[in-house]
Amino acid sequence: MSQAQHDSFHTTQSVDNYAFLQSELNELYIQAIQAEKYASSDTQSSLAKMRLFVELACHELGRFYGLIPPVSGDLINKLKQLEASGKVDAWVIESMNTLRHLGNQSVHISESHGHFVAQITLSHSRMRELMQEMHEIAKYVAGKLLSIGNNQIPEWQENHTLELADSVALALSGSSQSSYSIAQHFLDKLSSKEFASKQQRASWQLDLEYWSNKAILQGCTCIWLLMANAYAEKQLVDKTSTQIKELYKKALQYDKDGEALLGFGQYLTRIEESKLGLDYLAEAAMKGNHQALSTMLSVTYKLDNKTYLEFIQQGLKVQHKASLTLDLFEKIKRYEADPQDEVALRSLRSGLIEAQAKRAPALNFFKGYAAFISDSKAVCKGLSVQQSADMMVESYEDLPIALEVEALLVDVIALAEGHQEFLIKIFDRAVAQTEDSQKIAHIKSVVALRSIDLFKEVRSVKTPMPLRQMLQEAANEGDAQARTYINSTEGKALLKKGGFGVEGNVGRKAGVKKAKDRKKGKVAKKARRK
Repeated sequence: MSQAQHDSFHTTQSVDNYAFLQSELNELYIQAIQAEKYASSDTQSSLAKMRLFVELACHELGRFYGLIPPVSGDLINKLKQLEASGKVDAWVIESMNTLRHLGNQSVHISESHGHFVAQITLSHSRMRELMQEMHEIAKYVAGKLLSIGNNQIPEWQENHTLELADSVALALSGSSQSSYSIAQHFLDKLSSKEFASKQQRASWQLDLEYWSNKAILQGCTCIWLLMANAYAEKQLVDKTSTQIKELYKKALQYDKDGEALLGFGQYLTRIEESKLGLDYLAEAAMKGNHQALSTMLSVTYKLDNKTYLEFIQQGLKVQHKASLTLDLFEKIKRYEADPQDEVALRSLRSGLIEAQAKRAPALNFFKGYAAFISDSKAVCKGLSVQQSADMMVESYEDLPIALEVEALLVDVIALAEGHQEFLIKIFDRAVAQTEDSQKIAHIKSVVALRSIDLFKEVRSVKTPMPLRQMLQEAANEGDAQARTYINSTEGKALLKKGGFGVEGNVGRKAGVKKAKDRKKGKVAKKARRK
């Protein structure tokens, strides 16, 4: 190894994702940080630590709730006791069972190609998902036992650093997984652009190549995908497109969870071989790869409704949380099409319950809208229109893909107060989502009248198009509120000022500025004539 390689191998400090457990739940803390420590270098040990974490968490929750008889027996029975108590959220039990199952696999031997092996390896992305699940369980336990709110605990961060000294020792002793983890470490550093100079970047590229080649010699099959991604992302640069494709094809031979299909598909779409790239992404999605599912749901949403619904169903099978949200939206649309359909209402209610139990992203957005269109019949707790609007706006950014919901949002906000800036933000998308001139007129009217209300308070306003034009178009296209306002004394007086525009500066100061600009223009014109 080069001197640069030796200099790179120092023990680095990890991000402490579990500091909130250390003082009062130290045993849980120890298992969690050890699971993180081994996540990249020793998958098997990491999974075993996750299982221990789950078992300790079962006892802590059982003690907290005072379960009688106390939690006991095999881990699966402990989880059943917690579930039967009805005190622990369903998503927690589900996540714990996932970690229990994989932890059990990690301590048993299996047969592969006629040989018995005592190893279990999972892809980098799958381990990342499991680490996030463990962190969510830890936050839940801390919330119950320590009364720490979720907003007080930072989100989980992937550790791009590892104990390199330990990993190098294991790698040099023949551990292919350790060689792989070191290669991944340097790829992460290159991807995050932590290098201070071109020389340091070149040194890390040498490190990446060295440990990748060592992993290949040690028989590591997952290294092909890492190398393919490294060249595809231009972190390593001496391969042609054909050679990069060959690396991906080697990775495909060992692809268990669609990770290689995902990487190959993404690469092909980047080099403008989109049709083949989408085929690979679709195959990865049907294998249950969550990232590929999100991509294909976004692609098919507008283009192919039948395929889009098939991907949602596949997502539900593999616990893809975004699919829960999208399935809920489909249930809302079915109910909205026929509010008298009791079957559709029951389906919507069950969808809301399941989405809440499994913490689907942007749940509150659709919960608010379901309450709005069903007069709160679809939700357990009655929500006012104002509450629905507030919930929808607050969770809008959490929508898993770019859904056409902006026009629906305007309908709710129109009957509530506030959210002027948000209306401006979604105006163009809302207008583009409908060909109904009456609906477009309503959107323009809502935004215009809200802008006027804001102007009365702050004497300054922004609008997505000139306010006079927006009001007149809304009135001409049949919106009664816009027509009434234009014909009112206030409307006539306010619009005569003509100061509303895209930037929205209105009033005496704006008039003075315009006068000064005109004067400057005249002076400049005279100067040119001379």
